[in-house]
Order: sequence, then structure tokens, then C-alpha cells
Amino acid sequence: GEPVATAAPSERKCLKSPSEPPEWDWQHRAERIVNQAEEILWSEVGEPALNYLMGRGLTTRTIRAARLGYVPGDFRSWRTMEGMDVPCGITIPWFAADALWAVKVRRAYGTPKYQQIKGGNVNGLYGADQLADREVALFCEGEFDALLARQEAGDLAAAVTLSSATAILSSRWYAELTHCHTILVAYDRDVAGEKGANRLLSLSPRFRPIQVPQGKDVGDFHLQGGDIYAWINQALTSERKGVLENGYP
Repeated sequence: GEPVATAAPSERKCLKSPSEPPEWDWQHRAERIVNQAEEILWSEVGEPALNYLMGRGLTTRTIRAARLGYVPGDFRSWRTMEGMDVPCGITIPWFAADALWAVKVRRAYGTPKYQQIKGGNVNGLYGADQLADREVALFCEGEFDALLARQEAGDLAAAVTLSSATAILSSRWYAELTHCHTILVAYDRDVAGEKGANRLLSLSPRFRPIQVPQGKDVGDFHLQGGDIYAWINQALTSERKGVLENGYP
């Protein structure tokens, strides 16, 4: 394969040091939890959670491919599964590079909305395996937005996420982006989203900001009738036109 470029000094200062997946024992137990949660999601007990996910615009095919699941219980509750404390809610496993890095859980209510199974490493890049041999990547602010973008426009861009606007990209995952000539950043239209997007944009001219025409984020845009494919395609068309006219990147 092609040699992997390393980050320039100016880029390294904005990156976290390389991250590693959790110990094998944690991964083994966490994947058993993921399997159990998947089964529950597709059972009668999981129907409310499945309806919620589909209400956000995700198809059953997307939900299955992402291996989303459900741990039933009050939104404030935790359950003991495989010897680990697990928050009740919709489970979102972070698989990448033949490892399970973390299991995030989307609570039904309360703050914070997202918890995780202790011991996971959220310094990953959700959807990183989608980047192989891709020339265009799209950073979204959350997992559901990334899944929706992949579902609607996966042939245009590999959709990934750091899971929040405050998360910092590690050098391990930056290296996975070296073959991408364009990296679109579609963070939420708020102060935190702007700050997080600017942090990514400072890494390289290849990172380009893109905002949804309406709504706060990709999910809002989709639910308001927006065409995600057309939006991303237009952004890439404008990008190609800019390259021809201005000679960058």
C-alpha cells in the first residue's frame, strides 16, 4: 500500500497522542453486551427504542449494520451485565481496526444524554473503517448524524465522528485520513460546534467547513425534508470548482 504520511509539526500540536483499544478482556465482555443489547432491540421489549431510531430517519438496514442495541430500564438506572456496569438506553458500539473501542449509551432523558461502559476508550473515530481508500470524508458531531449521512450519501463521503464538538482527533486516526483530498466538517450550528469545527480546520487546508442549509445538524436537516445527498454533492461540486479556479489545495 501507499506510505502513510505523518502529521506536520503544526498539525501535531492540535492532535492527541495515538490511542489504543481497551484490553482484550474488556473487549470480549463488552461485545457480549453488544450482542445481548442487539437481541433486545429487535424484540418486543426494544420496540420503543427502535421506533425512536427510525424516527430519527435511520432505516432498519442502517441500524443493523451499526449493531445498535438497547438495554431496557429507567434512564437513571444502570444494569450489571458481564460483570460490568451498563447504563440503560440505546447502545452504540465503536468498532474500528478489528477492535471494540467503546460502547456509548444514549439515554432517554437527563444530562448527560450520553454515557458509556466504563473502561472503553472514546478517543477513537467512529466509522473509521469506512475511510479505506476513500478520497472524501465527512466529520459529523455525533454518531446518529454520521450514520444518517452514511445511509443517505455514503457513496459521496465516508462519514465519521469524534462523538462531540469538544473531542480532539488523535494522531492515529489522522493518519487514516492521509489519502482523503477533501475532509468536510459538518458540525452543529452552535457555539460549541463552531469551536470544534475550527479545531479540525486548523489541522490542514484539506478540512473544509460545511453547514446544513436548515436545522441545527444533519439529523434536523433530514427530518425537515432536506436532501443530504444533494447537499453534500453540491459542496463537493463547489470544492472541485474552487480547485480548478484557485489552484488549491
